Amino acid sequence: MTDFTEAKKSLLEEWERRRDELDVLIRALRSELGMTASDTMKVEYPSAPTAGGVNVNELVKPGDFFGMTQVEAIETFLQRTNRQTVTLQEIAGALYRGKATDSLIEGEKRLRNLSSLLSKTDIFYSVARGRWGLTEWYPARLMKIKKGKSNGSEPNDSQVEKTSEAAGGAK
Repeated sequence: MTDFTEAKKSLLEEWERRRDELDVLIRALRSELGMTASDTMKVEYPSAPTAGGVNVNELVKPGDFFGMTQVEAIETFLQRTNRQTVTLQEIAGALYRGKATDSLIEGEKRLRNLSSLLSKTDIFYSVARGRWGLTEWYPARLMKIKKGKSNGSEPNDSQVEKTSEAAGGAK
């Protein structure tokens, strides 16, 4: 019976991998056609991790972020990634799956708005173009922000550049 169970598990893993690959192709085709996620009945986005990315469906269950602000939901999502940075698309997928948003945030303009939201708070840190983490993961950046605020001023662009270089990231 154990061999039969193992065979079922193996088959399930294979089918899920194939489904994930198809989901990636479907999203790409939908994007090329200018369709949004709301143009279809069921969307789980993203179901497979991107290269070096996280699996949103494993980290976020439907409704996990219901009633949270987007900032609270994103912070909670990032805390679940085990200090792994994520893309804007992964954040958008987590917000949608967790029901912090009613529709999937997609398209260049809407993703730029999401990036702007992340930039407006000291909670999040852009470690590379389109990749985000929590500022608390980068102590040099966090100290600089606190120091700038304790002087009653926001860090200026040169402070941010120096901090980014010290943390090994790009702002």
